[in-house]
Amino acid sequence: MKAFFLKYYKTIAIGALMLAGLSLLVYPLVANTWNNHVQSTIVKDYEATVEAAIQEGTLDVQAELDKATVYNEELLPSILPDSFAEAEANGVDSNYMSILNANGDGVMGYIQIPSINVKLPIFHTTNDDVLQIGVGHLEGSSLPIGGPDTHSVLSAHRGLPSATLFTDLDKVEIGDDFFIIIMDEYYAYEVDNIDVVEPDDTSLLAVQPGKDLCTLITCTPYGVNTERLMVTGHRVKYTPTLLADAKTPTFGAVSLHTNYLLWVIVGLGIVGAFILLLYLYDRKRTKKEQA
Repeated sequence: MKAFFLKYYKTIAIGALMLAGLSLLVYPLVANTWNNHVQSTIVKDYEATVEAAIQEGTLDVQAELDKATVYNEELLPSILPDSFAEAEANGVDSNYMSILNANGDGVMGYIQIPSINVKLPIFHTTNDDVLQIGVGHLEGSSLPIGGPDTHSVLSAHRGLPSATLFTDLDKVEIGDDFFIIIMDEYYAYEVDNIDVVEPDDTSLLAVQPGKDLCTLITCTPYGVNTERLMVTGHRVKYTPTLLADAKTPTFGAVSLHTNYLLWVIVGLGIVGAFILLLYLYDRKRTKKEQA
């Protein structure tokens, strides 16, 4: 065994290093696939629990929406803080947490963005543990139930190696639709404004008289995160066909940032080419030594 190791220690060392590198390369794909499964499970559990509660009569949807409406009406017309800075604040309003919390787990609904193939749960607050697994609602902004004089703000991270979340939000275009589902109510928004601002510039998040708005926020540029990307939509009439006909991604439309499988294939190709070169070099050297 010792003789074998001494003879092939270089090959073993190279193989171990390549295996470690491959593991790092595959991690984002595995982690992202797992998190997609977790997010899908959260959404499905939410839908099933809400539907069962409505049928059993233990959930009064209209009463929940009325409480959310009162909350929105009582909000001061103040300028909202940066959502990621707000996530670091201590203390959570218990009244806020009790509204639109049908399952008692902090999930108030979910969002679908067909143009970037996103379907994610929406949680109360923008605390870091929330932003690691889904979309957070910025406390102090309107709860996402629509209505005049409302402006809901939803945030998610971008560029996490373990979850896609809002990584491809920069691919959303003006005219695209996104959908918010709260209990059994569907709210449709058409994107009409896309801005990149400084983190402390929250002027675009203010309520605009008579308007029903929703803004999606994430960090930008990708991997730098010094600014905020804001994608704002105005409320449009929802119909089932609107969601069915919403713009869906074509081949190549999703950014390379989240095409983890492509990067794995490229990485495997590079590893394979490296192994082939080592093999050819070793065979050439062996022949030369034998000669």
